[in-house]
Amino acid sequence: MSDKLLLTPPLFVAEGTDRKCFRHPDDENRCVKVLHPDTEAGRFWREICYYSRLQRRAVDFRHLTPYRGLTETNLGKAAIFDLVLDDDGRISRSLAYYLAENDRRFNDWVVDEIEHLKQNFYDQWIVFHDLNPTNILVKRLGFDEFRLVVIDGIGHNHFIPLASYSAAFARKKLVRVWNRRYRQWYSTFPVVVRGLKPYPAS
Repeated sequence: MSDKLLLTPPLFVAEGTDRKCFRHPDDENRCVKVLHPDTEAGRFWREICYYSRLQRRAVDFRHLTPYRGLTETNLGKAAIFDLVLDDDGRISRSLAYYLAENDRRFNDWVVDEIEHLKQNFYDQWIVFHDLNPTNILVKRLGFDEFRLVVIDGIGHNHFIPLASYSAAFARKKLVRVWNRRYRQWYSTFPVVVRGLKPYPAS
C-alpha cells in the first residue's frame, strides 16, 4: 500500500505561478502545496528552509502560515502548511477579492493593517519578495474582526542566504523590495496605494 497522499480534484483550493494548493485529505485544517513540474525546484527548497528557520527563531506567526513538513503525494513532493480559515470554517478569501469590492471602510482598514504588517515583518526581520494582494488572505476572526495572513512570497532567492542570519541585511532587503514594488503590487487599487507608505530611510 502506498504512503503517498492522494490529492484529487475535490480537494483543490487554488493555483499560483509555481504551485497548486490542495486541502489535506486527512486534516481539514491543513493544506498541501505541490510544485509545478516545470518550476525550478531550488526556489521551493529555499522557501522551505526559510520557513524552518523562522520557526527555529520562534517568530510570531500571527501574519504567516506555519510550515508542517514535507510529504509525498500522487502529484509529487509537497509541503504542508496550516490552512487559513475564517471563524465559520470556510477558507479565507484573498485581499484582492475584498479590495475588488471597493468598500471605503474596508479600504481604510486595510491600509492601516498593511502598514502594521510591514512593521511586524521589519521588527522580526522577516524577508518577503512579493506582498501583492493575491498572496495575502483576510482571515475573519469574528464579527467585524479580521487579520491579514501572508501565504506566499516570503523568503528570498539568494544562494548565499545572508538575510537568514543577519537582521541588518534582512531589513535592508525588505525595505528595498517594498519601496520599489508596493505601488506596482497595488496599482489596480489606487485608493489603497495612495494611502500606503514607503519604509522610512534608515
